[in-house]
Amino acid sequence: MKSAMREEILRERIAPRLSERNQHADQLVEFWAKKEGVGKGLKDLYSKDMQKARGLAIVLENEDAHLHGLSETTISTSFQTTPQNVLRIVRLGYPNSIRGDLFMEWPMETARDAIYYLTPVKDQVLRDNSVANGSVYDDFDWQYPSEINEINTSANGDGTTLTFTVANGNLKLPLRPFSVKVFMNAAPATNAKAFIQVAQDDGNGNLVGPDIDTGSVIDYTSTGGMTIVFKAGTAPALNAQIKLQYFMNSENSGRYADIGSVSLQLRSYQFNVKPWPLYVSWSKMTELLLGTTLNIDAEEALVRGAGDELKKALDFFALTLGYRTAMSNVTGANPLIQFDTAGAVGEAEILRAQAITRQINKMGNQILNTINRGGITHIFGGPGAIEYLKMHEKFDDAGSQPEVGAHRVGSLGKIDMYKAPSAIVPDDFLVGVYRNPQVPEDVSLAFGTLIPLYKSMTLEYKQMYSELGLAMFGDAVVLNSQYLVPMQIKNL
Repeated sequence: MKSAMREEILRERIAPRLSERNQHADQLVEFWAKKEGVGKGLKDLYSKDMQKARGLAIVLENEDAHLHGLSETTISTSFQTTPQNVLRIVRLGYPNSIRGDLFMEWPMETARDAIYYLTPVKDQVLRDNSVANGSVYDDFDWQYPSEINEINTSANGDGTTLTFTVANGNLKLPLRPFSVKVFMNAAPATNAKAFIQVAQDDGNGNLVGPDIDTGSVIDYTSTGGMTIVFKAGTAPALNAQIKLQYFMNSENSGRYADIGSVSLQLRSYQFNVKPWPLYVSWSKMTELLLGTTLNIDAEEALVRGAGDELKKALDFFALTLGYRTAMSNVTGANPLIQFDTAGAVGEAEILRAQAITRQINKMGNQILNTINRGGITHIFGGPGAIEYLKMHEKFDDAGSQPEVGAHRVGSLGKIDMYKAPSAIVPDDFLVGVYRNPQVPEDVSLAFGTLIPLYKSMTLEYKQMYSELGLAMFGDAVVLNSQYLVPMQIKNL
């Protein structure tokens, strides 16, 4: 009870906080959309992807606050550009990163910001459930949210008639009349799941069925004792599997403790800001060539180059973490899914490629079978594997991005596809991703970003080159590793 009260208090505190956060983000979108250069296209982004636009507005505000702490001279010296162009780097790099499409991008408002998400958890072990306080998705039990109970036992008769009594302690009394059913495994040696119904109660304490003789009874209320007498020649073999199914009466006060109980627990992860550093250098000759021979604005080139580097840095780390997390899910119960491009003799390569959708569906089924929800909403992979998917008739390159770092190449049906360098994801590997389209926080990975672009002072060396440090300040967390499934494409 105290735990439930704490959860309710926490929800009441967090709901207004999240609402205020969104309102603040919307105000920042309005503010930054009016900024010439930096705000161009922000309103269009908001109409297409509200959360990404909100996140961009927050990180622009964070970056601007960071720049206000520096003097104009410091900025021009360390960034080799103006404050306006530093913000343009963020504006270019942040929304073009694909990690917010595959996973969750959480724009941090403070250095100790937190993400909140709901997890359904069983409160206690009830009716033979094996795990207490475990996620209902991790330990699925179809009986849990119902009155249904099942008991397994075995036959111990003499081959002509059979009488057995189910142990009273296994029953949850009182039983509901007309709900008792008895199933028998007709062929245990060949099919362990070949159960057929042989009897059910008539509501008056009698068990009836084509092969059930008189005297087959059940006590609904006092003891739960049950006796089944089979007609001669129809009794199951010795040790044959028997399954008893019935409904307990949950309206009886004695059964209140056996009603399935699930708590929607509000959990949180507090991002702890840390730097993700990258060193950048260029020669004086390069700077001179840009400005004199090629007639290119060196400052503008730096803006574009730094924007690309920021995008690549964000994406490469995210995809590396995603691939390694996916590979950690390969177990004996969930072996690596594979697809062999070598089809039948004489089968055309393009026809063989159409069959890969079956394996993609298998990836989605693995998520569904493991945690009882999810499928494949996105795919990222190495160059060879993604290029192979392009041969599928349902491939569409609409929405593809410039081939810089990891980038979107299109879609396969309703599944968005992204290509990564083979140094990030092996050439012959794909990773299937589930991201809940209705709940932004229901994702495999989440990334918090406070300051997307921080640079140290520029140092000019006597060897005629310049060097500076670039960093993103943020954090990352694995929220649900089971939403990532790998697949290997053989014989590319």
